[in-house]
Amino acid sequence: MKGKKEIGSSDRDDKNFFFKIPPHEFRRTVVRDFSAIKEFYLEEEQKARLERLRPFVRWFYLSGWLLKSLFFKLTPIRRLLFSIAVIFILLQNSNFQLGSIRLSFNFVKLGAVMMIFILMLEMKDKLLARDELAEGRAIQTRLLPDPSPKIPGWDAWLYSQPANDVGGDLIDCIRFAENHHVLVLGDVSGKGLPAALLMVKLQATIRALFTETIRLADLGSQINRIFHRDGISSSFATLVVVEIPGESGKIRLLNAGHTPPVLIRDGRPQATAKGNPALGLMANTGYDVIEDVLQAGDVLLVYSDGINESRNEQGECFGNDRLFRLVADMGRVLTADMGARILAAVKNFSAEIHPDDDRTLLILKYQGR
Repeated sequence: MKGKKEIGSSDRDDKNFFFKIPPHEFRRTVVRDFSAIKEFYLEEEQKARLERLRPFVRWFYLSGWLLKSLFFKLTPIRRLLFSIAVIFILLQNSNFQLGSIRLSFNFVKLGAVMMIFILMLEMKDKLLARDELAEGRAIQTRLLPDPSPKIPGWDAWLYSQPANDVGGDLIDCIRFAENHHVLVLGDVSGKGLPAALLMVKLQATIRALFTETIRLADLGSQINRIFHRDGISSSFATLVVVEIPGESGKIRLLNAGHTPPVLIRDGRPQATAKGNPALGLMANTGYDVIEDVLQAGDVLLVYSDGINESRNEQGECFGNDRLFRLVADMGRVLTADMGARILAAVKNFSAEIHPDDDRTLLILKYQGR
């Protein structure tokens, strides 16, 4: 009886689902979805032109541009079906006289059926693509390292969250020996599946080339040559590699075009030196390696631009200054707690705005021997 009662309750909840949506939530969702449609279908020039038009004229142009863009994103066959469906809907009900027989045909219903058919085809394509992306996301997830790798003398935390189904940010941890580790954070230009494929290539290249005997600077040059040779035109990647050779607090740091990592010492965040050019921009580029010795309690924070460039509803960036103020008083917390606080602050700042870039963090804290 208890089971039956629960099932009945669930059924009633499903039937009343739409009536439980608060009006303000429904309105906010519609506004957000419509903004996403404009962002996807309109060019930047069209968006700028709309801002200069009067409201009535703006809606007239907006409707036309959206329909035109939708039309040309269909395949040629579906464009033809769409055009025929529109003609049928405009014809409405038509009467034909064949001798003594008078026929009436409802073109509106036929046009509506054709529209539903086109919608079903588009939905089929979307669902197939979604399934493929879900499989790609599952593979990416399996390639992620342990979020809290065990490194003697260190407290480490790694995190990556793609903005879409698959992401272009790289996070990895390579263990050569109990006291010798290499941590990597990279960001491939672009978004979605193309960036994700290049990210996997970058990760495989690093793991194939990096050995205990190779110099970190030489590794950067080799990866750059390969990425430039095999990369897609105009594609590039930024990269930070942190080598931990032991428990002494010593680190070696290579930065290829990435946002400078932040060293937090005595509650004072300070950006490290600016790095060399990003990978893939030029065939022959030299890479410098910074060596430093961290003291007990020092924290090294490496992050992708999905953190500091996250925007709110007013278009304002989260920014490095806000990030620095946030982490200034976190020297005594665990790296996992520090990362959680950073992500929560970025999420609260962005509110309802969907992330437009991957959010990736690498946090290292030296605990001493």
